[in-house]
Amino acid sequence: MYMIGKKHTKNENTLLIYIILSMILLSITLIVNVFFKDNIEIDYLSSTLQFIKLFNVIISILGVVSCLVSYNRSKYNDMFITSLMYIGLAVGILFGQIDYLPFYHDELKLSTYIVVSSSLLRIFLLTLSVLPENKLKNKINNNKLISVLITIFLTIILGTFERKITTIYSSQYSNNFLIVYNIFLIIIYTTCSIKLLTRALKKNEYMFVVLSSSIFILAIKAAYAIYISNKLTFYTKLISVSLTYICFFIIIIGALIELFMYISRTNALNDRLRIFHSLAENNNHSFTLIFDEDTNLFYVNDKVKEYYECNNDINKLELIFKEKINSIDKQRDIIEALELNNSWRGIIKSRKYDKTIDCCVQPINLAKNKKYIAVTYIDITEAVKNELEVEKLRLYDKEKSEFIANISHELKTPLNLFYSSIQLLDKFIEIDEIDFKLIYKKYNKVLHTNCDRMTRLVNNIMDLSKIDIGVLKADFKNYNIISIVEDVTLSVVEYASLKNINIQFDTDEEEQIIKCDAYMIERVMLNLLSNAIKFSSENANIFVNILTNKKWIEINVTDEGIGISKENQNIIFNKFVQIDKSFTRANEGSGIGLSIVQSIINLHEGIINVESELNKGTVFRIVLPNKCIENKSSTIYNVDNYKVKLELSDIYEVSI
Repeated sequence: MYMIGKKHTKNENTLLIYIILSMILLSITLIVNVFFKDNIEIDYLSSTLQFIKLFNVIISILGVVSCLVSYNRSKYNDMFITSLMYIGLAVGILFGQIDYLPFYHDELKLSTYIVVSSSLLRIFLLTLSVLPENKLKNKINNNKLISVLITIFLTIILGTFERKITTIYSSQYSNNFLIVYNIFLIIIYTTCSIKLLTRALKKNEYMFVVLSSSIFILAIKAAYAIYISNKLTFYTKLISVSLTYICFFIIIIGALIELFMYISRTNALNDRLRIFHSLAENNNHSFTLIFDEDTNLFYVNDKVKEYYECNNDINKLELIFKEKINSIDKQRDIIEALELNNSWRGIIKSRKYDKTIDCCVQPINLAKNKKYIAVTYIDITEAVKNELEVEKLRLYDKEKSEFIANISHELKTPLNLFYSSIQLLDKFIEIDEIDFKLIYKKYNKVLHTNCDRMTRLVNNIMDLSKIDIGVLKADFKNYNIISIVEDVTLSVVEYASLKNINIQFDTDEEEQIIKCDAYMIERVMLNLLSNAIKFSSENANIFVNILTNKKWIEINVTDEGIGISKENQNIIFNKFVQIDKSFTRANEGSGIGLSIVQSIINLHEGIINVESELNKGTVFRIVLPNKCIENKSSTIYNVDNYKVKLELSDIYEVSI
């Protein structure tokens, strides 16, 4: 908060300078009048007028200072131009252009009442202050010091010049001119007073009420001048002067009341500020920062200082956060949200800093015509990671439940067939005329096929468990990978022919010895070929191609089946995933085969991926390292037909 403190101190210093300068000016005036005029003999009237004039000058200066202090607080441009009018009035009093001329004459005329030219200057400034914004008002407010000096200079020059040509007003119509001019003043002052009062109600600004009241006193003074034009006495002259006192007294008293109100509001705000400051400064949950429009750091709370270990080094923090701001890819979205909704709330992820934060951005106004941006955020990196882990576990649990349902379905089918076959055999055994051997032969295939399906299912579950606990190991030897893939492909031709599916094998090399586990490679190829046959329609083609180079062996299994959607291509290698989860699906399967395939390829330090288009077919691509175990001969591997039978046990139905 030290930056806010500096701003507050600057305003206090400005106010103090105004007061000190005013007091110095008053002191000099008093010293001049007391010491330098002490031995000068003057008559009673002159000494009385000098005292009245001195007192009036002091009151007018205090009134002007009060007005300027109120402007400095509110920053209303209209109030500054009104202050120029009071400056002109105070200078006029100081140079005897108002209130003192009638004391030296028995008859009240315009030339002996007021200096018209400087009065018109004040009227012009007052009228300008209540008019709508225009170029002249903006020019005056943009050049305040020059405007004050011009007002003082014109008041002095116009007054001096007019006094030298007072014969203009010495005609017999001077009294009529006095009445007409004061009527003009009454109209202007009253109109401006009403305008300021209206502005006070609209802007809810107390000081405009004070100015309205003060200017209305000037209207009363003009009306009183008309009243005493034929009744001029020393008493009436003093009342006219006292109205000027009242005009400035209203401003002084109003400013004092406003100061008291301001102090009361400030104390109340300070109490709230201490609460909010304590809340922000000692907040152990959120990082809080305030920037100006140029992204210069204005304030940070203790949590920011402690996290970045910089104490009160704002410059260091400013450099850190400017770099962080530049790395945010949501800057445009944040700016648009601030313009539309006056706030922004969202999640920011930083790959550079590996952080995720929940951030809130909101503009605030701490001073007139200057905007600040408040930023609060919390680091949710760990929470997001934990949430992702929970979500993964939830998804895993869901997939496992689906897997259990699938397994139950897979086991139920062969068990139902077992049970049905046993029931039939039990009935036939009681009938002597029927040859039991012939009956058994009829249902023998059904029993064997479903035994194979259950064996394959149990084997897959056991392998999956080994993968989960990390005990599935490869028995690496040197094998001819071309021979293994070709033999496995040829072994499934018989099963593919049941659907009139044609399988073609092609290779660019006849022999390629690599380090691998032949049993696992057989398992991978049988799974891919089994899927290709299952998901292809009759009379389709399946292509198995092998491409080799010095570093890699590429095996492609291509079918013309139903294909896989893009969203499902990303998940088919996950555990327990099956594209069609319904129990009425056309093809059986547990959803763990491709997961096992990927684990086997990973053990071989290889890569497997899929390319597919719905209703056009699928390509599974396996890439294995083209390297062998040094100083070891190659081993011949023979495809196990029983394993082929097990793997393809669910791609055809056996009729009972």
